[in-house]
Amino acid sequence: MKFYRKNTKVVASLLLIFFVTSIFLLAGCSKKKEEVKEEAAVPVKVMKTAKSNIEDIVTFTGQIEAGDEVKIVSKISGRVKEVNFEIGDYVQAGEPLVILETDELYDQLSQAEATLASAKANLAANESGSLPQQLDQVKSAFEQAEANYLNVKADYERMKALYEADAISKQAFDGMELKYKVAKSQYESAKEQLKLTEERLPKNVEALRAQVDQAQAQVELIKTSIENSVVRAPVSGMISSKQINPGEMCQAGMPLGTIVNIDRVKAVIEVPEEDINKLKDGQEATVNVDALGNEGRIKSKISIVSPASGASRLFQVKIEMENKEHRLKPGMFANVNVVRGIKENVITVPKDAVLIKKHGNVVYVVKEGKAEERLVKVGVTNGDRVEITEGLKEGETVVTSGQNMLTEGSAVKI
Repeated sequence: MKFYRKNTKVVASLLLIFFVTSIFLLAGCSKKKEEVKEEAAVPVKVMKTAKSNIEDIVTFTGQIEAGDEVKIVSKISGRVKEVNFEIGDYVQAGEPLVILETDELYDQLSQAEATLASAKANLAANESGSLPQQLDQVKSAFEQAEANYLNVKADYERMKALYEADAISKQAFDGMELKYKVAKSQYESAKEQLKLTEERLPKNVEALRAQVDQAQAQVELIKTSIENSVVRAPVSGMISSKQINPGEMCQAGMPLGTIVNIDRVKAVIEVPEEDINKLKDGQEATVNVDALGNEGRIKSKISIVSPASGASRLFQVKIEMENKEHRLKPGMFANVNVVRGIKENVITVPKDAVLIKKHGNVVYVVKEGKAEERLVKVGVTNGDRVEITEGLKEGETVVTSGQNMLTEGSAVKI
């Protein structure tokens, strides 16, 4: 009986210890679960969705071009004596850039001036009634002009044959042809003067006056050629190319170099047909030139919208800008932002709030302390904000930070 009572006490003590221990263990487990639950909540930042306006901005890639680009050309052909420019030089309009040799032109001028003097003398003699006394002089002038003409004609025919056989350059033949025309003109003028003098008719006066005018025109033509032997800058600007050197032959009308005016430049972009009708002259645009860093963000306006596309079916649009300090260089790449319109009363969220997943664009909405994955459709993007066209309503709580750590049903801590 004593043994039974003793065992009963032992069992009761053990049960009491087990019960107390179980209570402590259960309390500890409960505390652990609460701690785990608190640790599982993802800290996030949120915002309430609201309707606002957002600009519909489209970005095009283009490049900087000079405001004006003009070719340097010579009005006459000849051999180059001096070249007074190099690539990168800044030149003023009217500045002499290329100088041609003028020895032959001055020889031709001397001959033309002599012919003019003779024509004037013959006219004066005829008008004063002393034409008979001038007959010998006229004959002498004619004989001299004829001899010169025959010599030049022989040289001209020889040079013409060489030119047709590609044995000499066109520039050399052009010089000979000009000399031939002058000699022929002088010969015919002298011949006509002799004829008029011999005929001694009153009409000689009018004919001689015409000869004086013709000789005067020839003198002026050669003087003009001498003036044109100095090729001057057609506009002020910077030399961007050079195609001539001293000693070379230049041909009339052929480019000798290029001048670009970069006091004003333009950003040139190509716009697809679906966007061209949304752009117009005077519309505001922002040009971003990465090469200039913080100074490369320039606000301007569209100046030209091409009325027709090229073979690529793209339309050219130009945005002009001031460039007095010449920081913008032709050839620099530029991104041009143009506002196509404004979306009013639409829901927008930070662009980072939208995650791209295999099944589409999603945002996380907080409901009752948990994250709900919401499939959305996006519209216009402007900087760090994006329009949500479907999937969100006004007043919902959207996760804007920490969303990368969430999954459907995740507990969140705001």
